[in-house]
Amino acid sequence: MAKLEYAEHGRTFISSDTHFGHEKACELFDRDYSDLATMETDLISNFNSNMGPDDVLYHLGDFVGDMPSVQAKILKAKSIRERLHVGKIILIRGNHDPKKKKYDALFDQVHEIYNCKGWNGGKERITLCHYPMRVWQGNRNGSLHLYGHAHGRLEEMGKSTDVGVDCWEYSPIEIDHVMEMLNRREPHLIPGRKRRQQPTRTP
Repeated sequence: MAKLEYAEHGRTFISSDTHFGHEKACELFDRDYSDLATMETDLISNFNSNMGPDDVLYHLGDFVGDMPSVQAKILKAKSIRERLHVGKIILIRGNHDPKKKKYDALFDQVHEIYNCKGWNGGKERITLCHYPMRVWQGNRNGSLHLYGHAHGRLEEMGKSTDVGVDCWEYSPIEIDHVMEMLNRREPHLIPGRKRRQQPTRTP
């Protein structure tokens, strides 16, 4: 099982769904920007004012958004990465992140899903995924689930939360802050003796 990597001398942040390069992002996600260029400038400014070269960012997908081609996505991601001051970016791939070596090479690690235990000496299990889950490993026992994709439009369940920029004033958040918030919530329980809800179907 993986152990959540944290900044040895800095801090660890989490975010999602920046959608750099996505022309319709402001309109689709009701963002408080008039155009893409303004959105990108503000996001980069917010990220750089919070994070520095000693810090680590877990980005839960859709670093870039909908664009005309894979090559355009790679070039956009490269130009944005060069403007971000954070030391490391670990990407949990979203549906807009292409599965290409040149794209993945822009990040320090790339995962489809990240499940780990033992953050900063603690015992919490954390599941990081671009997509929100209704249930996840250890959800009945207090494990945490951080996700994106929903842009704040989905009700949160138990110890899970949307870490996308649309939910956090277009900024990254320290993962310790998120964990502290979630650890005050009750676990998401599915009654163990509840009758099966799905009918038996003929294959």
